[in-house]
Amino acid sequence: MKKYEFIKNGIDDYTLKYKDKEINFKSNVDVVNRLQNSIASARLKMIKDLAKEGISLKDLTIEKKENGKTYYDNTNKDELEKAYTQQEQSKVFMEIIKELFGMDITELFLDIGLTTEEESGQFSEEFGQILVGQFQSPRNKA
Repeated sequence: MKKYEFIKNGIDDYTLKYKDKEINFKSNVDVVNRLQNSIASARLKMIKDLAKEGISLKDLTIEKKENGKTYYDNTNKDELEKAYTQQEQSKVFMEIIKELFGMDITELFLDIGLTTEEESGQFSEEFGQILVGQFQSPRNKA
């Protein structure tokens, strides 16, 4: 049994319900923009950090020549970009939680009683869906 419930009250209007608490909050365009901007911000930070080390994005691409054909492996670049993006989005996500619920993510998880990675991950996923407008409250599903 889940220890909390997100309830969709209306467009961009939600309630987080757990234990004997109900916290109303709103998602809005600013929140979505901040999450989207975090991707560009992460990429810019990555490029700046690489430049400080004298490395370019091109340096992260491995070029292979086989049978007269040239292949490019962007795995290193893609993985680094993914790491920077996840770090930046996590930072923005935590800022939003603090703004909407008045406590940091650790305090919120402890207050709700989320003790496992699975529970925390499920909460984060559902809350992320709310922030980008893709959440459907179980009460509102057909």
